[in-house]
Amino acid sequence: MIRLHGNLQLALWETGSKLSVYGYAVSSGEMPEDDSGEEDWWKELAGAAFASSYVKAQMIKSAGEEYLNHSPLTNGAGGLQFWESEIFGSGDEIDIVVTYSVSPWSRIIGISPFRMANRYYAHIWNGYGLSGEEENTQIVYITASGTVYHLTKGCTHLQLSVSQISASGVDDARNQYGGKYHPCARCAKGNSPSFYYITSEGNRYHYDRECSGLKRTIYSISIEEAVEEGYRACSRCGH
Repeated sequence: MIRLHGNLQLALWETGSKLSVYGYAVSSGEMPEDDSGEEDWWKELAGAAFASSYVKAQMIKSAGEEYLNHSPLTNGAGGLQFWESEIFGSGDEIDIVVTYSVSPWSRIIGISPFRMANRYYAHIWNGYGLSGEEENTQIVYITASGTVYHLTKGCTHLQLSVSQISASGVDDARNQYGGKYHPCARCAKGNSPSFYYITSEGNRYHYDRECSGLKRTIYSISIEEAVEEGYRACSRCGH
């Protein structure tokens, strides 16, 4: 009976997690990827009757109908009940409660049938809304080593300017701060190529044009937080 409870919880978790993703399709109208061949079945998931039957079918499929029918579950797979569940309620939440009766194989051991339950609770994957003044908060963009914030993610100051340089000329090259270039610890290994890749802002030369060291990580924060932390507005996009 303990094993049955654990197996049903795993089946419920798998089913509930799938519903959390499909819930996005219900709220957005976008077709999820599925190979079932039923194009519009997911639109009906908002209906409690269909959702309950779907959850029950998925749980039986996950746990195994033959296993359930030969387990201590009273009435086998047909004994799973979902009357206390609320799927895709007003708060876009999934609250699946499966209840069932378990019976020992033999009454000789002195255990009478009794009720057990499993529960899955989650929010569908459609994000969440901010309330109050936070809804009007302006988002700006910064870099880990930068000192300014940008109003647009497409600002050219956020785009690294990668150029090619001959291997023989890298020792004489200088970045925009007057610093020399050193080999990248990530990609400058093995046989040296004829050309390297550098940026005017960096201080490393790279063997590989696709090296992650040539990609800038951009973070988004509120403009209030940026100002509080001492970032200035970008001279190009910050006005």
